[in-house]
Amino acid sequence: MRGGGVAPLPRFWGDAVLADAGKEQVLGPSAPVGLEIPAVGVRTGVVPIGSRPERALDVPAAGADEPVAWDRRSPAPGEPGSAVMAGHAGAAFSRLRLLRPGDEIVVRRADGVLVRFVVTGVGLHPRKAFPNERVYGPRDHPALTLVTRGGGAYGSNLVVYARSVPD
Repeated sequence: MRGGGVAPLPRFWGDAVLADAGKEQVLGPSAPVGLEIPAVGVRTGVVPIGSRPERALDVPAAGADEPVAWDRRSPAPGEPGSAVMAGHAGAAFSRLRLLRPGDEIVVRRADGVLVRFVVTGVGLHPRKAFPNERVYGPRDHPALTLVTRGGGAYGSNLVVYARSVPD
């Protein structure tokens, strides 16, 4: 349901297997500067933030006009590993819960390159059981992980997992 009412959110849905997996272009470092998610109407800037030693992200600024934050300790979008971005559920990421496997995400990097990702899964995780290994763990391919609080329950985190695909 992308329109009107919102169906109850399952705990996890996804793990889509992509036909193009393994054909993605691997890029060098370049900070992300823009994010588009057409399926849910997101078009916003991206700013770098840090994370605390226990990998908890610094809190990005709140507000409808605020950009999404990229954890600069994570790989840049297009590099092997998972680029991690966080945003507020009441701002840019207010509709992430509506994403489904196969939806497209596009990241614009400072070097002008656009990296295309496809959602492979979405999870709702209790904050006390955050999936650190799944979010930050090693990957042999470029991936993107979007994180926000909520999904209807602010004691949880909504996590969107995506994998890069060739243009």
